[in-house]
Amino acid sequence: MAQLSTQARTPTRGATVHPFASALLVLAGASLFGTVGTAQVLGPDVPADSLAAARMLVTGILFVLLAVVFGHGARIAGTFRQAPAWFAGLGQAGFNLCFLAAMKEAGVAVGTLVAIGAAPVITGLVTRHVTRLWLVATAVAVGGLALLVTGQQGTPTAPSVAGVILALGAATSYATYIVAGNAAEARGLETQSFLAAAFTVAALLTLPWLLLGDLAWVGTAGGGLLLGYLVLVPTILAYSLFNRGLRGVRSSTASTLALVEPVVAASLAFLLLDERLGAQGLAGAVMVLLGLLLIVRSAAGGVPSTDRRVRESAGA
Repeated sequence: MAQLSTQARTPTRGATVHPFASALLVLAGASLFGTVGTAQVLGPDVPADSLAAARMLVTGILFVLLAVVFGHGARIAGTFRQAPAWFAGLGQAGFNLCFLAAMKEAGVAVGTLVAIGAAPVITGLVTRHVTRLWLVATAVAVGGLALLVTGQQGTPTAPSVAGVILALGAATSYATYIVAGNAAEARGLETQSFLAAAFTVAALLTLPWLLLGDLAWVGTAGGGLLLGYLVLVPTILAYSLFNRGLRGVRSSTASTLALVEPVVAASLAFLLLDERLGAQGLAGAVMVLLGLLLIVRSAAGGVPSTDRRVRESAGA
């Protein structure tokens, strides 16, 4: 998942920006975000906590290397002295631990929809950016989440209570990351060094799960392939595509395009994992997506159309 401000991005001087190509990049990145749960379930039976910790460790190392390669390495140390980097790292650590565990306990479709659907609601409550449209959107999204969860009871793919709680924990953790990312923007922290610092903090916070857990899976072909995929495809590659696409489309447009993530997750769960939502579950999923769309509209409505500044923060 990636979090956006509602402001439009100013293209780099001298660069040619193609809106259609940029939209395709955003769609591609968001689609890759939606493959995490299915890849985890189709892969070997790996402990979710150690998988999350290993993902954070390798991702943190790669983001540091990328920051150094692109000339931002010297800023990382200074970013570590900023509180937003630590709160963002805490959010990423909690999100990955909860989200990957929720995929097993709640199912890919329900777990992803609950986590994605609840995150902007929690963010709005924390930041108190509440409008009349936001309240309507929140009511629709929460109603959809209730239908989604209760509609699965009694079916083979019914989510456990623990799974729903974990998905809500992922949403709360990601809301923490969003608020921290916005604070980093307000302080003018450079994006690449901020990501490097935040994911390094996340790696440090999840390290005990890696050191105390069962690491036998890391040395297996299936385990290594799963870890490599989660790090390189729905993290490094997905964020690279998504953030590059932000150069040519408004953030409000990108937020709408990003709704393809839960659609991809639910579709893959249906096609490859035989997860079926049922009529009530499908109605709930549609309400969640509608609520998210209204939240995007609510956020975009508060930004003047002449504003040309860009700010964005990304996390997985």
